[in-house]
Amino acid sequence: MRSIVFTSGKGGVGKTTIALNLGLILARAGKRVTVVDADLQMANLGIMLGVDAAPITLHNVLAGENVIADAIYQGPAGLKYVPSGLSTERLDKLDYSKLPDAIKSLGEQNDFVIIDSPPSLGKDAEAAMKCATEAVIVMTPEPSSLADALKVKIMADRLGTKITGIILNMSYGDKTEIKPEDLASVMEAPVLGVLPEDREVRRSTALQQPVVLRAGESPFSKALYAFAHKILGEQAPVAPPKARKGLLASIMSLLNSLFGKR
Repeated sequence: MRSIVFTSGKGGVGKTTIALNLGLILARAGKRVTVVDADLQMANLGIMLGVDAAPITLHNVLAGENVIADAIYQGPAGLKYVPSGLSTERLDKLDYSKLPDAIKSLGEQNDFVIIDSPPSLGKDAEAAMKCATEAVIVMTPEPSSLADALKVKIMADRLGTKITGIILNMSYGDKTEIKPEDLASVMEAPVLGVLPEDREVRRSTALQQPVVLRAGESPFSKALYAFAHKILGEQAPVAPPKARKGLLASIMSLLNSLFGKR
């Protein structure tokens, strides 16, 4: 099992969106995948899947009330996920030290466990980092985001977690943005993907539908498929789903197949 934590030094960089949609791509490629929402204070994974509340969550697991198998739910495209609770009332009762063993117990049932880490350097982010065999740092192309990413790298180095690479998200392709090659040099890690700013991501979030399923041919989705190919290595993931044709286009395609030149 590969356990990959998606982490960042600050919120709002698209970490949850990337973790969820990568999980869906890998699941569509036939991999057994579970995405774990380890952001215990700002749980968004379930909301992005259209699930506003779940009866048993990671909060219950860390409170010692349930085992993690009780908190696994079936998502789209064969994906499984573990949500966090929306309430913040019992955060002081959660035992973060239970998280690594809980994640480890998922090993036999999964090819990939993707962990959505809280965007911080606190004990919750550290617990999420300890669960993973590798880390992907998500950042945006601003100097402040780079400074935060460097702090995350220091934490990963201290904990002995391998940094697989960097994802540069919400890129406009502007000349003022940090260049991937410069970023790789500063972070001492490869840039695995540059994901463009894409209105389809915001639309999909508002509709509570994963963008790779709703708009598989959008610029963001195509870039994320390329990233997934790097994660899988030689095993190429499935292609993005084709956009649906309009009624007229579908009819013309059918007529051409039936009566086209032979």
